[in-house]
Amino acid sequence: MQECLGFYAWQGNWERLFGASFPQTTDQAGVAPLLSRVPVVWFSFDEEGNLTTQNPYAHRPKGWEKVIDECRRRGIAVDMTVAYLDGPKLEAILADDKITDRIVAGIQREVTPFDGVNIDLEGLGSKSIHGEESRVRVRRDFNRFLGRLRAKLEKQNKKLYVCLHPLNGWFLGYDYRKIGRLTDGLVVMAYHYGPTPEPSASVEQSVTLALASGVPRDKLILGILALKPYETPNTLGDKVGIAQKHRIGGIALWKISFLKEESLAVLRRLLTPK
Repeated sequence: MQECLGFYAWQGNWERLFGASFPQTTDQAGVAPLLSRVPVVWFSFDEEGNLTTQNPYAHRPKGWEKVIDECRRRGIAVDMTVAYLDGPKLEAILADDKITDRIVAGIQREVTPFDGVNIDLEGLGSKSIHGEESRVRVRRDFNRFLGRLRAKLEKQNKKLYVCLHPLNGWFLGYDYRKIGRLTDGLVVMAYHYGPTPEPSASVEQSVTLALASGVPRDKLILGILALKPYETPNTLGDKVGIAQKHRIGGIALWKISFLKEESLAVLRRLLTPK
């Protein structure tokens, strides 16, 4: 696998990433040697499209520059994650070109110190709200936003990754085929199916459905919720095995602070240091 992403979100990530308390580091511990990219969940936006670094969906900590500097010293790419998790409000935002233009412009201003952008816009196309006809509009609006963002990021030589609900889940407002073409990596968030640990059959189906939809194999990344009861150390290994079996682009771990030593031991056994 080419990619191993570890999301840096809220508290407790530095020590798990670098093996020592902030701002110290060590090369003998932590998950950093296994990671190719660290998406940092430091950005969101309001209903007018203004970017923020502090709301219920994102938090940029003090000393954030040190995270970028230490990752860069180790050859790990850092992506600015832009998160928003209220599906109905998000659908209204994406339908308004003036608001989405403001979001894109804000990302352009903030992306300079980063290697790319990770878009985590959740809750689109809920089965409880939409039929197929209205869901088509939701997908179209999201595609239009991603297309405009992609065009701007290419001029800045920045990568674009996107996190999506699985095709066998509850939220179906995502055009996998189109998004697979627009992005450098597509993370399928294969969790919250109900039973715990996450059922391997459902997780594997999320991968096969994404591939069948036309997502290039090397762009598909399996998102894993690395927290009990969703995954134990043993079932974490099973999920990594699914990604390896299908020879997809990699895995994405939500989130770094959830990785206890038992899980790190499993990852070290299964993954090649980057």
